[in-house]
Amino acid sequence: MPSEVVWTTKSVLSTIKKLRQGADVDLGCFHGRNPELKAANILFQLTHEEEEEFIKCSSDINYFVETYCRFLTDAGRTTVDLRDFQEDILETLGQEEWIPALKDVGPKVRNFILMASRQTGKTTTIAAYFAWYLCFHTDRNLAILANKQQTTFEIVNKVTDVFKGLPFFLKPGIESIGAGFMRLDNGCMLTSQATTKTAAIGFAIHVLYIDEFAHIQQNIARDFWRSVYPTLSSSLISQCIISSTPYGQDNLFFEIWDKAVKGQNSFVWKQVNYWEVPGHDDKWAEQMRRDFGEDEFAQEYELKFDLKTNNLLEGSQLNWLKRLSKIYEYEYKELDKTNLDSELYENLQWRKDFDPNKDINNKTDRYVISVDIAEGKDVNEKKDSDYNVAAIHQIKLKSLVQLRKLRRDEQRIENLFRMEQVGLYRDNVKDENVMAKVTKAIVFDQLNDEICKLVVEMNFNGKAYLAEFSNHEKFNDSIVMNSYHTAPIPGEKPPRKKPGFKVRSDKEYFSKLGKKLIGNKTLVPTHEETYHEFNAFGKDKEGKYKGIARHDDTVMAELNLARLYSESEYGDWLYDFLDAMEDSPTKRYAMEILKEPYDENEISDELFTSMFEDNVQKNKIEEIFKVNSERHFKYRPGTSF
Repeated sequence: MPSEVVWTTKSVLSTIKKLRQGADVDLGCFHGRNPELKAANILFQLTHEEEEEFIKCSSDINYFVETYCRFLTDAGRTTVDLRDFQEDILETLGQEEWIPALKDVGPKVRNFILMASRQTGKTTTIAAYFAWYLCFHTDRNLAILANKQQTTFEIVNKVTDVFKGLPFFLKPGIESIGAGFMRLDNGCMLTSQATTKTAAIGFAIHVLYIDEFAHIQQNIARDFWRSVYPTLSSSLISQCIISSTPYGQDNLFFEIWDKAVKGQNSFVWKQVNYWEVPGHDDKWAEQMRRDFGEDEFAQEYELKFDLKTNNLLEGSQLNWLKRLSKIYEYEYKELDKTNLDSELYENLQWRKDFDPNKDINNKTDRYVISVDIAEGKDVNEKKDSDYNVAAIHQIKLKSLVQLRKLRRDEQRIENLFRMEQVGLYRDNVKDENVMAKVTKAIVFDQLNDEICKLVVEMNFNGKAYLAEFSNHEKFNDSIVMNSYHTAPIPGEKPPRKKPGFKVRSDKEYFSKLGKKLIGNKTLVPTHEETYHEFNAFGKDKEGKYKGIARHDDTVMAELNLARLYSESEYGDWLYDFLDAMEDSPTKRYAMEILKEPYDENEISDELFTSMFEDNVQKNKIEEIFKVNSERHFKYRPGTSF
């Protein structure tokens, strides 16, 4: 006959105390006489404070985890402060919404895919989510699958450990528990097993977690997915969570991930990089490469689907961009100074701290806009459309501290200023003509032609874009950066520069130059999408820079700004800007830098090498553009300091 004893936190603690003293006590409140586990179906009376705390924990997963979940650390078993990415994951998974048809709550994010580096606390994070879910739901079945049974056992054991460390009023009652299995008195059940073709078939699943999905044998993974996912997705309260490190591109995990980041399926995605963990800096990474091996580190820590790829940016640079994307959030803002239909620029976002209607000074400000024109839709619809992108940057003089850190070979006018991103237009539905109308509204209505320069890619539909953009009464040729669209011919007069630029074999050079500009804080991308694309941008197996399992349109818009550095008109523009600036210690210091003699090379040796593969031709061209070795003052004579 079940005990009619009504337990409280006070009586449970008293029982534990007496037990430790060796007294003969009633252990009916403990499962299997284990004081760390709560027995099923006991009568337990919560205090008013405990009721409020229970409700708070049920509605705030991060509070529950940071306050009550104890994990084994170097300091012993203790609560931990969640890292930012752990908070993001838990908050995403723990969001719920009311489902009228069922008169019950269900997950707001039904499908979630996670790609996380080793040693980032992924398993702990998932275990914390499962512990919260099991504590505060009723009549739900949760299943954990992985490539190895032992992996699933590890997660279940972590969930059990969390239960053991909870205060008694939060613990769920245990009906039965075993290796990789537990059944609770609230009707919830947690099971685990290695993934097979028929795994998880035969009973209803409300939360399915598949770990190391890329490493599951592919014939098994695909057969399992075809049999389980349709049934799972048909439920209104189901949730599917997938996680893995990469394992090449010929697998189901890559296919789901690739479509998720491109917005082609219902999966919400999250990537966690090694450098997001405190202490995992570039020095740590270099040691791990030596200890772990280059290929293993590339796959398990750098999250590369193709081991032959090399990320353009280093971990410290990506970490910096991620921090900027967290600081500077973006939002849509209606433009007050234009008559353009707002539906045309619905995908134009601005930094929250920047108001295009109030914060633009047409006398003291300067802006550059990098325009990347989409290649267009794939005729066979094998991939989604590229994006038309316009990245808007405000030109600002670097701080006095930054100017003082410039090396002697960096003390040129272009390096005294930074290009700080304040806006982004990104759209893959509307064509280049609409994009031109949007940029006209920005340049001619919100800004003006004297304070703005455009860098326009002409490889695809750039000509059509520029034709529409130039169709404005205030347009003049100085707005668009000019460049050589064709290589000079040896022995002939150099060709005339034309508006915009053509991407040739110089893409690698300007990509590396862009990396350098990001490294010295000259180029400052702040949009979250820009960070995500840089995180997946590197050399493919053919040695070409591109986005790997992600678009690279916003990346190219940023890197193309490096082309300003090969054109003297940009430097002249900055001189005019510096002249017009109000007097300040920073301006005076910048001018002092420019007093120093400087060897002006409009086209560097590296650029020649990258632009022209034929060394014979390159040598002839170098003769035409022979570098003037004469030392001279960079700042224009006659200008007062």
